Amino acid sequence: MYMKILKIGSIILMLFVIIYIGSLVSWVFRPVAVFVQTLFLPTILAGILYYLFRPLVALLSKKMPRALAILLLYAGVIVLGIGIISFIGPELQKQFTNLINSMPLIMTELQLLITNLQQNELIVRFGLTEIFTIEDYVEQIGLVIGGLVGDIFTRSVGILGTVFNALLLLFIVPFILFYLLKEGERLPKHFLNFFTEENQVEIKPILTNMDKTLSSYIQGVLIVCSFIGVLYYIGFTSIGLEYALVLAIFGMITNVIPYLGPWIGAIPSVTVALLHSPLMALFVLIIVVVIQQIESIFVQPQIIGKKMSLHPVTVMALVLVAGRFIGIIGMVLVIPVYAIGKVFVTHLYSLWKVKEEGKSYDHERC
Repeated sequence: MYMKILKIGSIILMLFVIIYIGSLVSWVFRPVAVFVQTLFLPTILAGILYYLFRPLVALLSKKMPRALAILLLYAGVIVLGIGIISFIGPELQKQFTNLINSMPLIMTELQLLITNLQQNELIVRFGLTEIFTIEDYVEQIGLVIGGLVGDIFTRSVGILGTVFNALLLLFIVPFILFYLLKEGERLPKHFLNFFTEENQVEIKPILTNMDKTLSSYIQGVLIVCSFIGVLYYIGFTSIGLEYALVLAIFGMITNVIPYLGPWIGAIPSVTVALLHSPLMALFVLIIVVVIQQIESIFVQPQIIGKKMSLHPVTVMALVLVAGRFIGIIGMVLVIPVYAIGKVFVTHLYSLWKVKEEGKSYDHERC
């Protein structure tokens, strides 16, 4: 047992040495880095869509060839996408355009609100005026706007690069997704061929549980986010909040981030409502809290269930650490990655424990 641990440790140490030596010569890892950066996002998107569409393709493939089922699914998605764009596209474009055009007025009203807060009797009495210093806010807002807008002429190459990457995704993602839906069920079998028959028996349950964990998480999160978006739109519209559709979609997207996402998504909604009136801001906050309670108590347990079995404190810590080191992408991906790692480690520990108990039993018999 100790020799195996020593052997594994030596292999890991050698890998780190090779990586370190390679990092000293930049051209060694540069092609690998470019390759990974190019295919990372399309592969992630295709993988998410694979788990989303796989049940439907499996159902359709019972009555027709699998390739035909995938093409039929593509046609259905295109028709559905055109229908959704035709239905909400004009209103979404109108609200988004109005929001962009209203940004200078919103900034002015925000500065006026901060000024009023500075002059508030309670703020002055408790010496909290420094918290609402306009100059700091204006400087931060200026930096954000400058970073978002930039100089169109100097960044034209970057814009062309962004357009090219978007077109690349548009063609690569369906291509990868097609072969995932067509051959994805066979990938575990191809992977198991690298191992002996004895090891295949041990590794197969690990792959199966990983697949179930990813499938339940991705499908559950997408359903929950859609549910949240619809409720946000109904709630915001019912109180007459401006830009309700844009703010609801933003809240739906940020809800992908566990625990922190709903509150990140609520910031623009509360800000827009606060500029209208403090009472509307209170209504928006109540709507967000009520919807999150409905989601956490009734929706999420039924859809995602207890398959993830992660403690809230663990989730919060993982999201914060991943956000600190990797950013938004890390906050989104850290939970499924952790869940897969947990399944892998748990199975390996169970196998090791069974083998150790078997050795102890054989030793006692001898």
